[in-house]
This record gives sequence, C-alpha cells and structure tokens, in this order.
Amino acid sequence: MKKSLKIAIPIIVVVSLAVLAFPLSNNLAKRQIEEPLGGVSEFKKVSIIMQNKCADCHTKGKTIYPFYTNFPIAKKLIDEDVQQASDNMPFTREKLLGLQEFSRLELSKIHTVVESSEMPPAQYKLLHWDASLSDSDRKAFTSWIEAETKSRKGQR
Repeated sequence: MKKSLKIAIPIIVVVSLAVLAFPLSNNLAKRQIEEPLGGVSEFKKVSIIMQNKCADCHTKGKTIYPFYTNFPIAKKLIDEDVQQASDNMPFTREKLLGLQEFSRLELSKIHTVVESSEMPPAQYKLLHWDASLSDSDRKAFTSWIEAETKSRKGQR
C-alpha cells in the first residue's frame, strides 16, 4: 500500500499541474488591442472588452491559438468553435474599431447573449479563466446598446 501511494501521489501532482497549465497558459497570451476609432462614446469600453473576450472566436485573424492546439482532438474542437462563432456572429476588425455599425439584429443578439450569460460559453471559460464577463462588462454592453439605439432613432 505504501509503495503504491509513493507512486500515485507524484503522478496525481504532475497530472494536476499539467491540467492547470492549459488555462494558465491561455491567460498569459498577449492580445493586440486596437484603439476604437468610431462609434458612440460608450463603444470604446465595449470594443476593448470584445477584443479581449470575444475576438478569439468571433474575429477571423484575431484568434490566439493555445500551445495545445495541435494536440489530438483539440485542433478540431478549436477550429469548429471558431468557425461556428464567426459564422453566427462575425466581429470584423472594422466593427471592433467602430468603423462599421453593428446591425440592429446583431445588437439584439449581443444583448441577449450577454444578459443571459450565454457568452462566452462555459467550455471556453473553463480554459480561459479571464474570459467571463463581469457585471461591469455587462453594464457597459447595455449602455452601449442603449446609446447606439438612441443615436439611430429616426434612421430607417
């Protein structure tokens, strides 16, 4: 029994450290954040949140791939998630910089998933500990969407 414990404990420690390395490595990635150039004033904060917490999946060319991307199964899952996200709600560079408006439908979808905490998905947050939206982040999205909607009143 003692011999098996001497073997099991180091194995458990090594496996535990390896499991922690995945999300820790994701949090060390440095993102290139671009200063928003347009949009309502409330958009600046939201743009930075989106670039930090949404662009990995929703903006082609902005994905920071983790070191384990080429591990079996991981690449397929990551590529599928990125493709699905960019198909369903693409955040182009122009949109993230405020140079192109989000449509009313897109604003509505963003508001729904942010308020319901559907985004980012739990699977993503499991490996990206800093991806969760805070209450302050959610308020920033709400303020932006309200300001954006108000600024478009009368436009058809």
